[in-house]
Amino acid sequence: MDNFWQKLKKPIIGMAPMDGVTDAAFRRIICEYAKPDVIFTEFVPVDGICAGARVLTEGLIYGANERPIVAQIFGANPKNFYKIAPFLCELGFDGIDINMGCPDKAIMKQGGGASLIANPKLAKEVVINLKQGISDWAKGKKIEDFGLPQNIVEYAMDSMLRLGGERETIPVSVKTRIGVDNNSLQQAKDWAKHLTEMGLANISIHGRTLKQMYFGVANWETIAEMAKIIRDTDAKITILGNGDIKNITEAKEKALKYGLDGALVGRAVMGNPWIFSGKETSAKEKLTVAIEHAKYYEMIFTERPFINMRKHLAWYCRGFEGASEVRAQLMKINNARECEEVIMEVIVKL
Repeated sequence: MDNFWQKLKKPIIGMAPMDGVTDAAFRRIICEYAKPDVIFTEFVPVDGICAGARVLTEGLIYGANERPIVAQIFGANPKNFYKIAPFLCELGFDGIDINMGCPDKAIMKQGGGASLIANPKLAKEVVINLKQGISDWAKGKKIEDFGLPQNIVEYAMDSMLRLGGERETIPVSVKTRIGVDNNSLQQAKDWAKHLTEMGLANISIHGRTLKQMYFGVANWETIAEMAKIIRDTDAKITILGNGDIKNITEAKEKALKYGLDGALVGRAVMGNPWIFSGKETSAKEKLTVAIEHAKYYEMIFTERPFINMRKHLAWYCRGFEGASEVRAQLMKINNARECEEVIMEVIVKL
């Protein structure tokens, strides 16, 4: 197996996957200005892909400059995790990450995301089936023989980015939380033990429980307790912490302080593609890149409504006089051309 996790220089500072945020256009901007050590896609529903929903493949678009690039997926049907494995391998991803931390009610209702923390038996079955699918593909089983819909098979064959040479297995990782209930250290420790039994290459731990959602403060002490259990069981597993990191300096400090291999930066990247360089930028630079980002969005997502891009534009409009007025204007635009017109009027006055 080509386990890229073991080749990364430590501390590993990556960008956390965020639904509706870390899409292909945003990741392209990130890699252009300050590339992190590892990147994840937005999370993609396993069941949807296996049902033939080709539109969902937009979440798996990536560029070669993003490597190592990890596909993040979610679901709770072990059989579908087996089916999707060759699809992701054919698309050339460097690894596959299973989301076991999302607190969204719709995903929880299906048994996926953070609900898997309370169902370790199912969580292990999901991992086992995904790894078996990867293994069978690496041994030569054709993607057509996994039971995927024909349109999904055709997409994989038409979009193949897999590097030449022999097929190799790719590493499986998990992104999760410290538990379900608040202030339950024992639950966190028990979950850590279960995670060590899954044969994972990397475990990323968000320092909040399911019940906390995104409120309160991330508990890095509990992340450290889980990391110790994982490392004492299998020292080869890399462990990343996540939660409330504001800049790259803090990311490195937390990794060192809590005995981790690295950290993932989440919400602090919004509107700040320079975060992984530590560079301070002017309002003019931010707004110029906002235009570039809007153009990438239109170029990559020809069928998506531009309204989805507006929140990104709002994030660029912070920290300068008149930012709120510019945000208000950008919330009304419908394409990259209008975005450029609004922003250029502002830039000439800065």
